Amino acid sequence: MRPNKKDWWRHFFQPLAGDVMFLPKAGISAKEVAQVLRQTRVKPPLAVLDLACGRGRHAILFARRGFAVTGLDYSRSYLTEARKAAKQARAPVRFVHGDMKNLAPLFPAASFGLVVSLYNSFGYFDRRDDDFTMLKEVHRVLQPGGLFVINTVNEGGVLKRIKTPVSRGEEPIANVIVLDAARYDRKLKKTICRWTIADFRQRKPALVRLGFEQNVYSHAQLKGLLKRAGFTVERTWGMLPGGAFDARTSWHQTIVARKSS
Repeated sequence: MRPNKKDWWRHFFQPLAGDVMFLPKAGISAKEVAQVLRQTRVKPPLAVLDLACGRGRHAILFARRGFAVTGLDYSRSYLTEARKAAKQARAPVRFVHGDMKNLAPLFPAASFGLVVSLYNSFGYFDRRDDDFTMLKEVHRVLQPGGLFVINTVNEGGVLKRIKTPVSRGEEPIANVIVLDAARYDRKLKKTICRWTIADFRQRKPALVRLGFEQNVYSHAQLKGLLKRAGFTVERTWGMLPGGAFDARTSWHQTIVARKSS
């Protein structure tokens, strides 16, 4: 069970996938941003880059708090929706189309005081070396002393939850049913997932099948990558809205890392 397209992330993030991923999280977005600000202690009008910003749910909230925000995403449809949402919220966000592992054409060195990679947007590339390239790009665009907040899955939690293949169904939003089949490939160190989505919101139901996979890192491995990229890890918590972290059992790891002055 592997997605049959190279660079699955170029095709996966269509409108229906966005509804499934983002709509159920709308109610906790403010709590997530508040937690990031609490842990980093940054103040406006600092320049903030939101990597893989999606429909802009975090970027808009940072902007409404007075930060100078840029949101980057590869999905043009999500960026279109993000611009509409920002306009409606009267939040001045600059949204940019691009690839997070190649920021040089878009941003000069030392452009931002804070870069965030939130809601598990790390580890999507076919080659793990590209994950490290992304971290080096983040380091380059950060100002000396700037902070990077990264939220992603933790191998200990992955082994606890999907040590063997699992399949479950849920209704994340009204009249949309998702069957999620997932397994962890220990050799590749990847989660490999297949979504079957049945959308009954319109008169004519839609059935969509999507596959995705993610490189998984232990807490020690991710800290090692950050150190190699030039960061110093300052603090860690678990799920993005808050909570304790245990390297053996926590599903997510959220790390604050600083670029040396």
